[in-house]
Amino acid sequence: MKNQLIYKNITDLLISRDWKKQEVRTKYDLFVPPSKLGFSDTYKLYIYNKYENSDYEREILKNLNIVSQIYSEDIDELASIIIEDRQILSFHIENENIKNGHPSIPFFNTLINKSKELLQEVANFSVIKQPHFFDSKDEAERYLNYCNFFKNDAGSLITKIQLPNNEEIKEKTLFENSIIGREINLNLINITEFINTEIIGSDNFEPTNVFLIQNRDLVSVNVSNKLKDLYTGIEYADIEISLKGTQINQITTAKELNREKVNNLSTFSKTIREKMKEISENDVYGKIVQLKSKDVDSDQNMILIEGEIKKVRSKISVKLNSDQIKLAADAFKNNRTVLINAILEKDKTQYKVVELKDFKTLTK
Repeated sequence: MKNQLIYKNITDLLISRDWKKQEVRTKYDLFVPPSKLGFSDTYKLYIYNKYENSDYEREILKNLNIVSQIYSEDIDELASIIIEDRQILSFHIENENIKNGHPSIPFFNTLINKSKELLQEVANFSVIKQPHFFDSKDEAERYLNYCNFFKNDAGSLITKIQLPNNEEIKEKTLFENSIIGREINLNLINITEFINTEIIGSDNFEPTNVFLIQNRDLVSVNVSNKLKDLYTGIEYADIEISLKGTQINQITTAKELNREKVNNLSTFSKTIREKMKEISENDVYGKIVQLKSKDVDSDQNMILIEGEIKKVRSKISVKLNSDQIKLAADAFKNNRTVLINAILEKDKTQYKVVELKDFKTLTK
């Protein structure tokens, strides 16, 4: 089974890099390279396909050696991706003060510790899915336990971390899907890219409500704070962060960092915390306390629900369509509980629904 996964991984990697499977023979698949590599028309890469044989892993290592030479990539890194079924996160630092010497032990201790904190917060965010939170989830610790830091070469300014890929980090429940390692890894690189491009380089940036709603899958106070700590800890050096796997090779950079740019993250986090008092996505259970309109043929019906938001009894104004108002009227008449899933915005005295995703009446 493992060999079959190795075969899938190496073919996925080649296909993701635009190689084409031209022919399948008894022992080998023949791949032709993309034209951008500049190889001759007769060049073929022979990928060993007899994954049921005991020599399979040894033969695939020969293939990986060729691939590593073609792309000038580390053979151990490729073996991690293909044979161990992992993804690789790399931090490449450019710092003139230490480029020509050996990086100090405190420097790399800071980098490793801040990297671990960043990874843990991304895992927390992937599970909790809230812009700001105070609890740490067991799944984040499980994710971190799968992460393996490679030893740096002497004088190297590249730190590599082996990340989980298909390992299940959060188990599936009746109401929620499972979360596997690569989903958290993708969140990490996407949030970091979002911060590097949208926040770090912006002057006097203050996100609007529309901006926050559009990017809510990338907005995390906890993650942005840990990224700030990382950038500060490496003394505002230029940094390239990359994520590699069989089907991903994504890179984001932060250059010409300084205290002012990195402090944008503090301003951003403060703004998010303030906005969170006004905007959030919630499941709210409650009772309808008022039908403000009863025109069943209208899509502009308003009701008022009293429910608990952040452990506080609150009132929520909800606009319903013609089908939903019929359900609401019946629930109001029979004193039934209703459930809404919605993005809420807080007014002075109550909440209003910005986007209603679901409305249900419960049997009891």
